[in-house]
Amino acid sequence: MAVTADGDKIAPRNPAGPQLAEVHRTPPGKPDPRPVLALRVGITGARDLHASQSDRLCRQLHTALDAVRQHMQYLASNADVANAYAHVQGQAPELRFISPLARGADRLAADTALTLGYALHVPMPFPQAEYEKDFTGAQKPHEAPLTAAEDLAQFRGLLERADAGWLALDGDHGPEMNRAYEAVGRYVVRHCDLLLAVWDGGAGTGRGGTADIVRYAATAGVPVWWIHATEDRPPHWLADIQDVRDPAASADPPEVRLRVHLDRLIRPLPPVRRHAEGVFGRLARLCQPSHVAPEALYYAERPRSRDGIWRANQGLIQWASGMDPPWTAPRRPDDPAAAYWFDCYQPADARAGDYAARYRSGYVLLFGLAVLALSFGALALGFGLLRPEPEAAALVCAGLEGIVLLTVAELLWLSIRREWHERSIEYRLLAELCRKQQTLAPLGWALSTGAVQRMAAAGRIAWVAWLFGALQRSAPFPTGDMAAANPPHSVVLSELIAQQMAYHRDREAMARRASLRLVHLSEASFAAVLLFVAGKVLVAEVGWPEQIGMVFGLFAVVLPGVSAACFGIRAYAELPHLAEQSHHMLAELQRAEARVRRLNPHRTLVSQDFGAEAAAVAMLMLQDLEGWTRLFRVKGLEPG
Repeated sequence: MAVTADGDKIAPRNPAGPQLAEVHRTPPGKPDPRPVLALRVGITGARDLHASQSDRLCRQLHTALDAVRQHMQYLASNADVANAYAHVQGQAPELRFISPLARGADRLAADTALTLGYALHVPMPFPQAEYEKDFTGAQKPHEAPLTAAEDLAQFRGLLERADAGWLALDGDHGPEMNRAYEAVGRYVVRHCDLLLAVWDGGAGTGRGGTADIVRYAATAGVPVWWIHATEDRPPHWLADIQDVRDPAASADPPEVRLRVHLDRLIRPLPPVRRHAEGVFGRLARLCQPSHVAPEALYYAERPRSRDGIWRANQGLIQWASGMDPPWTAPRRPDDPAAAYWFDCYQPADARAGDYAARYRSGYVLLFGLAVLALSFGALALGFGLLRPEPEAAALVCAGLEGIVLLTVAELLWLSIRREWHERSIEYRLLAELCRKQQTLAPLGWALSTGAVQRMAAAGRIAWVAWLFGALQRSAPFPTGDMAAANPPHSVVLSELIAQQMAYHRDREAMARRASLRLVHLSEASFAAVLLFVAGKVLVAEVGWPEQIGMVFGLFAVVLPGVSAACFGIRAYAELPHLAEQSHHMLAELQRAEARVRRLNPHRTLVSQDFGAEAAAVAMLMLQDLEGWTRLFRVKGLEPG
């Protein structure tokens, strides 16, 4: 059993290979931070299916869904996978199927999925009573005979088996009916990891049709298992938009492409090498495994104190800015989908705050200790130059200087070994992703998986995108009637924007004020140096006692260090940059707020308008977060 630098026990991932960190077993009574092992499959397809194709389509749908089920069961039996999820080896993974249950492909696929043990979730373009007006039976001669009563009974029978719930969008059969079908098709894509498409390969009939949804999925990065609707052909794997435009034959059958896709989604990322630059970095890493699984460290986290010396940065910024904004603990939302993401956000936010307090206070303490070491060194030198030489005082000052330098070394050792910098950034990124998804989830929207992966694609931080994807797959679906949402969508979105605007107003003001005061203190210290140098020269000229000259000389040596420390803290904290970043975000959020106010809450499908605005605000906040992450990723504590 391996032990982390903080004493957390974790199991080795590969006992036969290198010593690697792995997931701990959650202590009794503590919520398991790991996601459920789950996968979501969606369907889009034609309503009017030729009766002669029904048996073939059923077989091909069964083949696709069974291939997913079998490979997920295979992955669930893997020890690495079982450790990375809240999953017991031997149990079946949680498979979810998303179908609007329209006549034709939607129902064929849903019935097949239920037979194979999938949980069914049903999004509808309209409230149920309005949606059922669409079920008027088979309308074309080539379709299998189906009366309106049978059509409605099929829908209701499958809906009753939807143990993953249903969601009704706020559409209607008016002029924007096609937009409602488009909205529900895009909802399926946003909430699935694989899309089954029963499609004839044609250009489609326009907005909301199968071709339109297939193109949307390919653009969004959701792979499509294409089953031809009218011809007996082998299924085709569409990985991106170019495959849709020009579906050339692939060397690998879709079953092989599926396994590769599921492996990439489900398997935890390979362990990464720990950062250890320079002699000091290598010393700090002694007796630690050379590689680490960051998600395992996250699962093993426990609360850490932010009191005492770990309040150094907070106290300095509050003093320098003259501000201490009030903080109100967030309330757990009533909506189950939002509450799930709130529960994911809370531990990530707490751990990010714990490590940020250590990292930020660390560099404040380092600058302060550097000035202290300089002071003791100057005193030791001054006492050594006095006549007669007071050896005891000089030795005491030299000893104190050594103690301070050892404290600096210990602080750096702790920072590198316990990864304050890396974990503060990674956990903050995870927390903010969950917080943004908390707002989007009740609206039926989701953060773009591709955007998250691009933001967290580099090096060690990639585990955040992997874990966020796993949390998305295990998240509950939004349920209920969008038209009767409580609180209204406008309230949810307005609260998000208002919270962000308040945060950036405070951050801009604090950063600007703190930056200005540190500049003034740095300039005043430097100006005072000139006075003390002049005083030292004057002491020598008029023949005053050496002790007075030593005091003047001490200040002349120490004050440049104070000036440099003020400048260094200001630069290390990037206070001017943060102020400018918040100023820019405020302007963007004000524009978003104006757009939201203009939305008509009584308009058909206004939930989609609010969802699109919420997604735009979330992506704006992600860009801000990405800039912050890139800014601080290279600012670890260093002995220099």
